[in-house]
Amino acid sequence: MGTFYLELLHLKVVNVGLAEVCMFYLPGITRTERDKGTLYELTFRGDSTHEFRRLVLFRPFGPLLKVKSEKMDTADVLINIIVPLSRRTEKFRHFMHNFREVSVRQDGRVHLTVVYFGKEQMSEVRSMLENTSREVNFKNYTLLQLDEEFSRGRGLDVGARAWKGGNVLLFFCDVDIYFTTEFLNTCRLNTQPGKKVFYPVLFSQYNPTLIYGSPEHIPPVEQQLVIKKDTGFWRDFGFGMTCQYRSDFINIGGFDIDIKGWGGEDVHLYRKYLHSNLLVVRAPSRGLFHLWHEKHCADELPPDQYRMCMQSKAMNEASHGQLGMLFFRHEIEAHLRKQKQNPK
Repeated sequence: MGTFYLELLHLKVVNVGLAEVCMFYLPGITRTERDKGTLYELTFRGDSTHEFRRLVLFRPFGPLLKVKSEKMDTADVLINIIVPLSRRTEKFRHFMHNFREVSVRQDGRVHLTVVYFGKEQMSEVRSMLENTSREVNFKNYTLLQLDEEFSRGRGLDVGARAWKGGNVLLFFCDVDIYFTTEFLNTCRLNTQPGKKVFYPVLFSQYNPTLIYGSPEHIPPVEQQLVIKKDTGFWRDFGFGMTCQYRSDFINIGGFDIDIKGWGGEDVHLYRKYLHSNLLVVRAPSRGLFHLWHEKHCADELPPDQYRMCMQSKAMNEASHGQLGMLFFRHEIEAHLRKQKQNPK
């Protein structure tokens, strides 16, 4: 799987009748099947914010063929955003600020399910949800409490099964995730009950203190979300953020709730989808960001989970070039001192 933009395709769109809308395209998806050819899915904006048109092209190992062109209306596609949480109330405050602006004021077709573990700081989480409800007249939220040890898979599983309103589109999210309305539409467009699930590759932010030099120079979060090699990386080893319909999640068997703590449950679910009859759409999403936070890997984690946690921690800090500058800073400083002492 991969993503592309239309201008990179060198396709003569006038031949398929979309020349008049080619200025309003969204990121597309391409998939190559080794024994057949390459499939292209192009999505164009319609007249309103929730209307889209999808063009599917297939390039066999020969001339390009038009497969289908269809109008898609996402006006009635509600997304149930499920967030497992334990303490981390300050992070949740930032999450709710983004949620209020993007999900409520801009999109308006979401439900928020928060699954909270434990009792400590529970009242603060409830208060934040109630304040948001009053401020923007938002009633579509559910707060569930589990008086047990935190388990991400368990929290998401409980949140998904608690929904009683029919077959809803689920977005499994974390409290340190920032998303845009473009991502929410991508979530809707790349999922279909009984046919496909969406596993976006998000852009993971490096440590802002290392990127901008000092805490005093760090700009607001919205200004930090720039996709460049020195600001972050595509988290292609992460499978935690995913969009799928509730029926597909239930039918596949949900999460392995025996996995406790950090990591592992998402990969297990991803592999189950890969071995099913569902199409797994795996592609980078320019509207989905993992915000940097200091990561602690608990000593009580099993060796495989601890290794995954440490790998994630190492990759989160900075680019190879930035880490190299830090590692060799004494040599660099010594070189600069010599240059000052021996000017040419």
